[in-house]
Amino acid sequence: MILRRRLTPRRLSVALSAQATLAQLVLTALLAAVLLLAMPTTAAADHQLAFKAGAAQRDITPPVGYQITHYERISIGVHDPLFARVLYLEDHQGNHVAIVGLDLIGAGFEACDQLRAEIKEKSGVENTLLAFSHNHSSVSLMPRPEKIVDTVTGWNHVTHDAIVEIVREAKAKAEPVTLRMGRAEAQVGFNRRLVHKPSGNVYMGVNKEGPVVPWVNVLVADSRKTGRPIAVLFEHAAHPVIVPHTSQLTSADYPGAAAARISEVLGDDVVAVFGQGGGGNINGYPLRSTHELADAAGRKLGDAALAAVEAAETIESHELTVKFAQSWLPSNPPPTREVWQQWVDTARTRDGQVDQRKVDHLNKLRALMEAGENPPPRRFDAYAVMIGREWCLVTMPHEMFCQYELWIDEKAPFRRTMTFAYTNGGQGYVAVDEAWKLKEKGGYEAGSLPNWGGNGSFSEFFGPPAVGSEKIIKDTIASLWPREE
Repeated sequence: MILRRRLTPRRLSVALSAQATLAQLVLTALLAAVLLLAMPTTAAADHQLAFKAGAAQRDITPPVGYQITHYERISIGVHDPLFARVLYLEDHQGNHVAIVGLDLIGAGFEACDQLRAEIKEKSGVENTLLAFSHNHSSVSLMPRPEKIVDTVTGWNHVTHDAIVEIVREAKAKAEPVTLRMGRAEAQVGFNRRLVHKPSGNVYMGVNKEGPVVPWVNVLVADSRKTGRPIAVLFEHAAHPVIVPHTSQLTSADYPGAAAARISEVLGDDVVAVFGQGGGGNINGYPLRSTHELADAAGRKLGDAALAAVEAAETIESHELTVKFAQSWLPSNPPPTREVWQQWVDTARTRDGQVDQRKVDHLNKLRALMEAGENPPPRRFDAYAVMIGREWCLVTMPHEMFCQYELWIDEKAPFRRTMTFAYTNGGQGYVAVDEAWKLKEKGGYEAGSLPNWGGNGSFSEFFGPPAVGSEKIIKDTIASLWPREE
């Protein structure tokens, strides 16, 4: 006799539920198998999306006997070498940029345009940023000479070759990396613009109340293979003028010492690429003192950069975007004929003699006046290197005031920013409207005629950019950023 167990409603529900659960488990397993076959693992996909980076460097120290650019003096030796260093970045879609740091005082647009075109032709790198440290114990980079006639043209020729080569090398060495971004407190110098209260004239000194950029920014490229950094891009804003202007020894000043400190701690194979921020109105401190104090300031900055490296946050985005915008900064219009004549009448030397150099320059201005023309505008090229909405490097030419870097940090729609001035060329100081409104009282960086001590007074521009150029600059930079959602 077979006893049959009666299925109550409750037992029937449990049985059906068990069958459904079993079916769900089987279905889930099948789906997982299909997805596993159809898709790479998360780690593999992440690896495919990873940034690639490469780095390289070359010694570009000029031969002993060349003329140090500012102040002019003949070199008799080398305190520390000058380097060209590069960080090459590329995303999974092939978007790329080469960021070159140079231990040189600067270069004009002609030299930079020529060199960047040669890099593009010989390496295929579309976007190269040539960032100059602006150290005053080095030399300017000139256009590649048509032929070598002396040690200066020889050095320029070899240096162009070296920069092209390190970009090619960095691109060839590019490997998957993780990128990190960081910032730490740092201050190498002080604002250098002070106002003489009785006269209202701006003069140069130590203004501890004036604006500065009180940080060092870093971008770290860590090898996914070894977990170690291959390069550190770092930026701070202050004129490298701690090395005394009387020293006849070539030096990279504090940026060179900072880069050496980073490599000393992280390893000699780690390339530390420096970018000068908005240091146009900031002097390294103490001004024109000793090599030892320049080295000490650099080591201090290097330690701050290392602290930023240690605390740096991983960048999650995998998208690299490089954008460019160009505008032109107007010069001041010529004066009236009466004012021009007053300038001629006062064009004297300190001993009261007619200064023919000033008179000749004013005659060039008169020619513009008679032709009904204004002095030419200044070229302004802005780049933005953006990684998603997380990180942005803004680069500008010229000797930009620190207020622009502070404004970028406040307004840019990114978690972290980095700002370079002195990049891809330049034509002197670019101040802000507040300084330009002082006219002839605006000091060395912003003074207009009849202030012959103004940086642009003897130039083809006959003075600084016109009031209103600050808005042009900010609008140009902001046009590169993604719109706020």
